[in-house]
Amino acid sequence: MSEGNLSRGERSRAAIVRAAHALFVQQGYHGTSMRQIASEAGIALGGVYNHFDSKADVFETVFLEYHPYHQVLPLLLDVQGETVEDRVGYAADQMVKAIQERPDFLNLMFIEVVEFKSVHAGELFSTIIPQSVHVVQRVVEGEQERLRPIPVPMLIRSFLGLFFSYFLTEILLASNAPEEFREDAMRYMVDIYLHGILADDKY
Repeated sequence: MSEGNLSRGERSRAAIVRAAHALFVQQGYHGTSMRQIASEAGIALGGVYNHFDSKADVFETVFLEYHPYHQVLPLLLDVQGETVEDRVGYAADQMVKAIQERPDFLNLMFIEVVEFKSVHAGELFSTIIPQSVHVVQRVVEGEQERLRPIPVPMLIRSFLGLFFSYFLTEILLASNAPEEFREDAMRYMVDIYLHGILADDKY
């Protein structure tokens, strides 16, 4: 819905959320005050409290509305590829591209983990999991006989582990690492995720 179709109150709320997002990303949660959010949104401080009870409530809304799953899940539900390997690679590429286009999200995620002990992420997870099951079903479609009997929730968790380990090592290490540490990193990590590191399966 375009802002032209929103009520005055809805436009004010949207302005608050946009302003808070920008300030949280730039200054952190504790470095941002409700007065700053109001000023950035062009709204009186009392107007912010008409929509939100506290700064914590504002952050919760920012985190949920700016979470990249809104963009990523529709792409994953349309995962492309002829084989499991192709589809997992496609899914990983889509997730990497989405996060690369949203560098702000990592800042929000660190605030969520450190300041809020992942409470909002946990609540969001209950929404994401049912849709993620559909993604897994699409990825393994027609090739179930190739898979070990691993529960779907663990397939989802292990894939998310692959994804976040890629980004953490990218942030913490890759900029100062030699080229061979970075070149085709996700492709190799997907290959290890699917096939392990042993040359055969005798062990």
